[in-house]
Amino acid sequence: MMKVFFNPIVSKSYLLEANRQIDNTVPIFKSFSQLIEENLFPIATIILLFLASVIIYFLIRKKKKTGTTLDEPPPTDPYEDALQNIEKLQSQRPSLSPKPYVFRLSEILRIYVERVFQVPAMELTGEEFMKEIASHAFFRNRYDKILQEFIDQGDQIKYSKESADDGEMKQLLHTALHFVKDTHAKLLADETSPS
Repeated sequence: MMKVFFNPIVSKSYLLEANRQIDNTVPIFKSFSQLIEENLFPIATIILLFLASVIIYFLIRKKKKTGTTLDEPPPTDPYEDALQNIEKLQSQRPSLSPKPYVFRLSEILRIYVERVFQVPAMELTGEEFMKEIASHAFFRNRYDKILQEFIDQGDQIKYSKESADDGEMKQLLHTALHFVKDTHAKLLADETSPS
């Protein structure tokens, strides 16, 4: 006897349509409206993400334009800043040792000159600073001696192995204060005097 293998898939009648003679092909191309209908959620998501990113971009750009002007503090008066910094240095407790004291006092003076007279004082050595000052219209025949003494005495304290005494420190402070106050007074007098 011969055994016949029975195929279980063929025996299930619901899998086969007996009256179907030809397979209909599934269309490869769909109409545009059909594609839109079938993919409506992903398309809407992409459009919303694009619109949100455009809005965020323009908001950030607008904030950068307006934010830079709002975040900047109003400019302060260089004269007032110099006086306050000199007073802070003078009243600092414990007081600084001579070398840091002279470095700070020199820095205050140079920042004042840089802000008021637009001279790049912070990047210059003492000698270069004096040359730059000598070529400035405001300083011609003014303050040459006082600035030269301040720089020489300050350099001597900064780069000497010997310790400076209190008298030298007070003299430097007095010179810096005199320079700031006197230049400010002369600038005010130049502004108010008719040309």
